[in-house]
Amino acid sequence: MTGGFLAPPVWTVEQLRTERDRAEDLFRIERRGEGPERYAATFGEVAPVVADALTRAGLWGPDLEKALLDDDRLWHLLRCFCGPEISEEDFWTLVGKKFRRMPESVAVDAASVLTELVDPFRMPWLAESREPTEAELRAAILATTTLIAHQRLRTERRGSAAKSQEDEVADALLGAGFARQLSEDRQTIRLIDDLPRGLFAREQKIADAKCDVPVRLFDGRMLAIECKVSNGPKNSWKRLLREVGGKADTGVSI
Repeated sequence: MTGGFLAPPVWTVEQLRTERDRAEDLFRIERRGEGPERYAATFGEVAPVVADALTRAGLWGPDLEKALLDDDRLWHLLRCFCGPEISEEDFWTLVGKKFRRMPESVAVDAASVLTELVDPFRMPWLAESREPTEAELRAAILATTTLIAHQRLRTERRGSAAKSQEDEVADALLGAGFARQLSEDRQTIRLIDDLPRGLFAREQKIADAKCDVPVRLFDGRMLAIECKVSNGPKNSWKRLLREVGGKADTGVSI
């Protein structure tokens, strides 16, 4: 007992190693069992979208500005044709404005940025002021599709793994007698009683830090659970320091 509360469990180094090994085994089974099918499906979805975007952009001809205005989300795909790819944040900084859909006021600057930073190896015809060959078009579409498919698959994997963890935590809490807070009752937890005893929530703020699964224990304490995905030791340490150490200091005031 500590201050009237049950002391938390203390795991031995050997127990932690065993759990780490089990997690790595599960990762290997899942990733190797996935095979090439998932990547092939993602690649197949992306390829026609990339080909269409390149066509609508007029192959980076004089009508690029008009194409950006005709489809105000086209810029999002075209930045992936640059070498290296321009991130959303960098693109907004380069044109001097943050946006989701291309406003007319930045179309000229956006076209200029895309033209200046386009990948010369994927689109060599631009520097030579000529029409692309069929082989060059296929190569540009293939390279860009590969880039986007990789990014999309990584993002989907991170999201699905994190959601799976949160679902398992929620099931364990429900099995232990806790109830899930109704979504309409969710609010930033600034005082410990903002979350009633015996309830847990999903992705809710404690003080000014987001918590994946905050739990109000039956004895009155607040348990903040983080569900993070990491399959390498270096990134795992960073996540522990940030998500456990950093957020603990942020929420200590409640």
